[in-house]
Amino acid sequence: MAPLAVSQAAFLLALLFLRTFQNEVLSEHSPLIPESLNISINSKQQCLHLQWHVHNLTYHQELKMVFQIEISRIKTSNIIWVGNYNTTVKWNQVLHWTWESELPLECVMHFVRIRSVVNDARTPGPRAWSNWSPWTEVDAQSSLGRGSLLVFPKDKLVEEGSNVTICYISRSHENNISCYVNDERIHGEPLDLNVFTFHLSNVPFIRKSGTNIYCDMNNTISGIVLYVSKVLEEPKGFSCETRDFKTLNCTWDPGNDVDLLRHPPPNYTLSESFSGQKKICKHKNWCNWQVSQDSQETYNFTLTAENSFRKRRVNILFNLAHRVHPSVFNIDLESKGATNATVTWMVHPIGDHFKFLCQVELHGEGKVIQSNVSTKAPGQFSFSELEPVTEYLARVRCAVANHFWKWSEWSSRNFSTLEAAPRKAPDVWRTVKSMLGSCNVTLFWKPLSKSHAGGKILFYNVVTENLDKPSSVELSSIPAPANGTSLTLDRCPHHIHVMANNSVGTSPASVIGISGDPENEEVEEERVQDTKDGINLSWKPLSGDVIGYVVAWCDRPWNLSCDLQWKKLGPNTTSTVISSDAFRPGVRYYFKIYGISLERMAQLLGRKTGYSEERPPSDNPRVFISNQTAQSFTLNWKGYSTDSQPGFIRGYHVYLRYKAKQCHPGFNKAFLSEAVCLGTTDDSVCCKYNIDDPEQKSFVVENLKPKSSYEFLVTSYTSVDEGPWESFSKITTPDEHFHVLVRVLLPMVFCLLLIAVLCYLKSQWMKETCFPDIPDPYKSSILSLLKPKESPHLTILNVNDCVLDALEVVNKPEGSKTQFIGARKSLPDNDSTKLDYIYVLPGEKNHTGRGPCVCFENLTYNQAESDPGPCGHASVLHKASPSPLGLLTSPEYLLKSLDQSYTHAPGEIPAGEAFLNYVSQLASPISGDKEGLLTNPAEPELCSEYRMQMAVPLGFASPSPSENSNLSFITLLGQGEHAH
Repeated sequence: MAPLAVSQAAFLLALLFLRTFQNEVLSEHSPLIPESLNISINSKQQCLHLQWHVHNLTYHQELKMVFQIEISRIKTSNIIWVGNYNTTVKWNQVLHWTWESELPLECVMHFVRIRSVVNDARTPGPRAWSNWSPWTEVDAQSSLGRGSLLVFPKDKLVEEGSNVTICYISRSHENNISCYVNDERIHGEPLDLNVFTFHLSNVPFIRKSGTNIYCDMNNTISGIVLYVSKVLEEPKGFSCETRDFKTLNCTWDPGNDVDLLRHPPPNYTLSESFSGQKKICKHKNWCNWQVSQDSQETYNFTLTAENSFRKRRVNILFNLAHRVHPSVFNIDLESKGATNATVTWMVHPIGDHFKFLCQVELHGEGKVIQSNVSTKAPGQFSFSELEPVTEYLARVRCAVANHFWKWSEWSSRNFSTLEAAPRKAPDVWRTVKSMLGSCNVTLFWKPLSKSHAGGKILFYNVVTENLDKPSSVELSSIPAPANGTSLTLDRCPHHIHVMANNSVGTSPASVIGISGDPENEEVEEERVQDTKDGINLSWKPLSGDVIGYVVAWCDRPWNLSCDLQWKKLGPNTTSTVISSDAFRPGVRYYFKIYGISLERMAQLLGRKTGYSEERPPSDNPRVFISNQTAQSFTLNWKGYSTDSQPGFIRGYHVYLRYKAKQCHPGFNKAFLSEAVCLGTTDDSVCCKYNIDDPEQKSFVVENLKPKSSYEFLVTSYTSVDEGPWESFSKITTPDEHFHVLVRVLLPMVFCLLLIAVLCYLKSQWMKETCFPDIPDPYKSSILSLLKPKESPHLTILNVNDCVLDALEVVNKPEGSKTQFIGARKSLPDNDSTKLDYIYVLPGEKNHTGRGPCVCFENLTYNQAESDPGPCGHASVLHKASPSPLGLLTSPEYLLKSLDQSYTHAPGEIPAGEAFLNYVSQLASPISGDKEGLLTNPAEPELCSEYRMQMAVPLGFASPSPSENSNLSFITLLGQGEHAH
């Protein structure tokens, strides 16, 4: 048997040697060439996935090999990428390799080939590359469809800050193609026929829905959505804790939100190294882990965050007993009163050996009271010194005292304390107005604070006690929320007690005294200055024992309600600062300071006035000029009120602007930069005089030049600034001798005016005496005596209605000729012309007897009466002139009237050239038809005669009488003759 075993071993060794030699020979003479190259396209990730085999490997043979891969684009000669892939190759193994393209694979055609070389130290001999595999064509355009314009890549996902290449393929010959990224145009470069590429660098994250990229070709739009993800961050604050030793709750902060639409979110995985367990978390910021039942105390967790681009890891190592987070619940109120309360709470059980540190807080009235309590479950704590009728919030949180990890969440409970009687007397003050035999007292009190009121105040009791009659007590109840009342008291001293009441009880009484004496009005008012903290007041202490001082003022002195305020101070206080939110800048406030005696009587100690903040004057004085001379004038503003200004008036500035180089004595040159002096020219000067006495309201400007122009302005000023800038007023000084002329001319002008007035009055008297007004015939009272039957309307007589019988020449000059009027002959001149009197005489024909006649005449033209009888005639001699009196009736109109009304009579009437005779007409008693008057004359009861004087030259020629003349005849007589 031994030889057989030796022979078998020798055979096997020989066979192994032969196989090794065969492999070496094959390796040397037969290179390992990649074969069966298969390429697939992943359009979503823009990757080429390569698969190939390596033949000629023996069974169980492993070799380290290097594969060199070349990738070309468009054509095989355009190689764009060359790289090596190192791996260990096994017999019958399918090799895989992936290449990611920056350019979308759909844009152009790609070609791939591969070769290999053995890189194994176990293989001796030289290293030589195998032959290249044939080029394998990769064409992704075959499945693109028939669209005329295509844009790639589709729905690509990239990380923020990456570089991206976009392309479009145009299957038409159009060159007018524009591409945009979020409506912003981009420019590309040609890659192949009808293929353009665009390179986007450092792309930003814009929105979760992606970035819109599209191209436009003659309103044909094609586009893609580029999804940009934020960079995945390392989870922050990774922590794990337990509440019940059963479950661990791990939490973390994922950082940036990297979730995108249509793309999966990052994956979070929790693994524990000691137990080797792993769990995929369903949430992105927390995950639960079941505590093992084998009493594992230490845990080592690793949290892994992973997305398409990155993978992040964090880990923690902890002891379970040190990560206990208790939970407080069931907080309750055990008892409560007006000023105290007790709260209790529970903690979820985690073992009897744990002790808790609890923190208790009480919130109420804007304050927080905090206390720490070391206790075991359940816990308890009591609050004291609480306010009555107040809402409170009590809350508790706990932590494990053995190994403090973190506080539990707050557990809270609201409660209210009960009501209590008021604990403080109301703060009371008064105003007193003295009246005849009595005084009117107005009480004011401030509402009690919530802490002092003890509850809702229902009413106030006011008790009035007459100190001279202790038994005389009056009680009145004032319902809340009133804060005052009015009382009418006699002159006797009184004590007034004021008490607040709620549903539980009554407050202590506040006592105030009324002396009955009038207030001391002789106390002078003093000015006080404001500070940044308020208005500073001080006073001299009251002699004798006092229980305190009171400062009273009005927050709104401009209002009728005043809003009285007061401040009570201790007996050792002699100064205070008054401030109020109601104080306004520029408003003057008045303060009264009282001292309170032991008998609680108030005595006025001082009056103060001041501003919380002074402002410049609101207006300037209104200035009047007086005592103006050639060298001076006086400015007056006595009506200017200083009390109504928004600050204490400290004085006045008088500005004077005139043409000069220097200012007058006492004036200072004002700076041209001051706004009030704007407009000053180079040849003029602006001067200012300061008046520091606010009571001085006049100023004399002296040393002026006669006949010169000056401009002035007066402004008041406070401690802040002066009044508003206004325009200057102008004044011109008179001539030096002007006042002398005024003293002479004024009396002369006065005398002339007096003489003119006297002359005017005298002329009026002479006119009324010597030349009375001509009566208006239309307004004559004689018409009222007539009673016409035919016409009810009374008017003056018309010439056509007059029936004249004859004319009588009363006086005729010697040597004159007479002729009939109808002869139309001129009258000869006569040197000696005498006065002619023309009378209207009753005719003898066709006339019946008349009754009594009423005769009247105008005495303005008849100053010398010859006959005062009822039908007496008077004459007036007039010189022919263009006087208005001579034109009352024109000669032409008179001739026409005579032509219709008079008959011819033989004879001539001599008349002088320069004399006028007056024709009188006899009023007809009845107006009507003239023919009727001749044939059937009416018989009037009365006849009236009115002689209207008309200026008619004696030498005029009369027209021929008409046939229908109403006159029977006209007789012209010489001197000493008369008609019958």
